[in-house]
Amino acid sequence: MSTIVFDGQQEGERILYELRPHPIAKYLAIARGTLLALGLVLVLLIIAFVVPSGAGTLTALGVTAGLMLIAASVWWNNKVYGQSKTYITDRRVMRFDVVSPFYQTKRSLFWNEALKAKGWAPNLLSRILGIGTVEVSPHMDQHEDVVIPNVAYFEDIANYIDKILFTSKQTPQALSDFKPFIPKPRGQRGS
Repeated sequence: MSTIVFDGQQEGERILYELRPHPIAKYLAIARGTLLALGLVLVLLIIAFVVPSGAGTLTALGVTAGLMLIAASVWWNNKVYGQSKTYITDRRVMRFDVVSPFYQTKRSLFWNEALKAKGWAPNLLSRILGIGTVEVSPHMDQHEDVVIPNVAYFEDIANYIDKILFTSKQTPQALSDFKPFIPKPRGQRGS
């Protein structure tokens, strides 16, 4: 039995797997923020070189703004990647997303409402790093998908969710005995 508890968890609901964003995705996001900050500093330094009368002010402004952007990028990405979670349970998939410093969204999709799951890598670098996106689609509304980005073992998790969906439709009572997902490479998961 899992000792993890999440906000809105129903009584008797078993957590089969907790998904968190891959750490590499956080570091890539911080690197993008740092590159953006360095680009801003470079632009202001070029302007300072072209306009020598305001060089001191522009240089100080550029360095200060660059350091503040880097600090903001580190803080925000640590918050987003540290608090965004998805739970796969025996009843549903539950996603918590940080969308602002003060607000977190919740998205839940019960298995009887879900149609299919798919996993894909958004680009070649993600494929090489083994990081992808898992999407669980509902029967009805196309815009109500639960999208889980930056996931390791994304194809295996999509297959695992498909097994849950099949079991929930064929023999729903068997979900109480469903085994948790083991995040290891194929062939090393054991029993």
